[in-house]
Amino acid sequence: MVILFLKSDSMNAKMIWANFSVKDVKRTSEFYTQLGFTPNGPNTYPKLASFLFGNNNFVIHFFEQGSQIDEYLPSGATSSEVIFSLSAETEAEVKEWADKVKEAGGTILIEPGRDKTNHYGFVFADPDGHKFNVLLIEKGM
Repeated sequence: MVILFLKSDSMNAKMIWANFSVKDVKRTSEFYTQLGFTPNGPNTYPKLASFLFGNNNFVIHFFEQGSQIDEYLPSGATSSEVIFSLSAETEAEVKEWADKVKEAGGTILIEPGRDKTNHYGFVFADPDGHKFNVLLIEKGM
């Protein structure tokens, strides 16, 4: 069971999505398109396929191995782990999440900062080792 800190005065993740690592993003895109899933808007990253699932349009990103996902998640062939991303609205909120994770007994795997795509965030594991990242995706990026 995973319990998220989704309700507080200053922190409220408005979005949550999942990320998988795949060998061939083109093949993955073709597969989910053939199954009838709706692409999640126009794709601006060449190593990403993103689709909407279910009535609530839950987003699952499929990142090709060799992209930024390699920092956070092993390939699907060696793991069935998924990393959930929680949205943040400011860098200060990202840092606040990191502090709360530490206080609650989580482990910071990647400290708050900018990644290769210039998104600001951090990666943590809950006490059972399940990975999450908190990510600020600034408009216009």
